[in-house]
Amino acid sequence: MKKIFSLIFFLFFFTHLQALEEKLSTDEDWGKKIETLNWKNLDEKEHYAFVKKANAKVLILDNEIYLDSFKDINQYSWWTFGLPAEKNVVMHIRGTGYDVYLDYINDGYVKLDDWKSVDPKNLLFQLREVAKSNATYLKGKNLDYVNKIDWIYKPTLNEKNKSVSYSYKVDWNSGQKSMESKNLILGKKGYLESAFVVSYKKDMDLKYESDFSKDFVTGVIFEDGFRHADYKPGDKIAAVGIGSLVAGSLGVKALAKTGILVKLAKFWWVLLAPLAFLGKFLSGKDSSNNGSNVSTSSSRKRRKKK
Repeated sequence: MKKIFSLIFFLFFFTHLQALEEKLSTDEDWGKKIETLNWKNLDEKEHYAFVKKANAKVLILDNEIYLDSFKDINQYSWWTFGLPAEKNVVMHIRGTGYDVYLDYINDGYVKLDDWKSVDPKNLLFQLREVAKSNATYLKGKNLDYVNKIDWIYKPTLNEKNKSVSYSYKVDWNSGQKSMESKNLILGKKGYLESAFVVSYKKDMDLKYESDFSKDFVTGVIFEDGFRHADYKPGDKIAAVGIGSLVAGSLGVKALAKTGILVKLAKFWWVLLAPLAFLGKFLSGKDSSNNGSNVSTSSSRKRRKKK
């Protein structure tokens, strides 16, 4: 009986492992396939979702659905980008016309000492260089590539929330435009990195969209004892400060005072972002129908409703 049970378990486990489909989905099949994933908040209720790895909770708006299982996020990544998900990813949120990719990096307490070393002009130059180098690879895969990148707002430090936010517009070879924004939200043992991607529409208010993405930090709350302010002497300190961290989050090189080279952030999520907006989404909802009128919707406020 024990042997039979072990065999059944092995077959189930093996089948489970084999279930991952490691290939890019076609335009026609993409929408149907991602519907099979375990999306949460289909009942459209505003609430906080707990991220165990980060010891933090994240505000989910009533018009957002999300994945918090690495298996589902990884499968979504393969179907959408033709690439595996990053190992640090903890959540993928989808709203009307935008996606939020949330990673948690457990590298220790990040100091703010080197913030003054952040040079937005140089960062933008390097960001454009990274895009150029990636263009050759993407052309070979018959994928869209970046033609131009410009700041919408430069990296900004929020002393109150202990976070850094920035946003930029991307022009693609296909003529399509998109906006990408990031927030680095610091805790005591590491940080949450939110990457906000929106598909550009004619007459879209980019300032509004970037402010909405920046407001994401107000909906992230670290548990007591895990906040940036809870640091105590003897706690692990990250190898790099916030300045080098910002550069690394953009996928550009930065050398910390300690002489440690920042690990380059993989740049695929930005370079392939437009593919996330192919076809229709759950229940026939089209991710492209957010339009310019969405700017007036009170539901787009990230702060918790009282």
